Amino acid sequence: MNQQELLVTFQHTPLPEQMGGFERTCAPSAPKQLPWGATLIVEYSHTSEDFRFQVVVQPDDDVLFQTEQAGQVTPLRTLTLEETGHVLRSDLLMILEELEDEI
Repeated sequence: MNQQELLVTFQHTPLPEQMGGFERTCAPSAPKQLPWGATLIVEYSHTSEDFRFQVVVQPDDDVLFQTEQAGQVTPLRTLTLEETGHVLRSDLLMILEELEDEI
């Protein structure tokens, strides 16, 4: 999936700069290519802990929700691109609040 397709897919997905104790460090408008061919499209970093919530589009267009803490990646769930937009619109705050409770 190219950057234009990502932008179209997520054009109606509001991603606030900050939510709870997290700050957005990556958005679909400026995705980051990862070494293994995946694309980081959303990332929220915790403001006081070495902890990140990431949304990564795999080369096969499956989307992985994962966390990264101290260099260790933990997969949370895999979704389709369409499902990802719906989940980010409706559940992002809840996801980040649950993750903050776990840290």
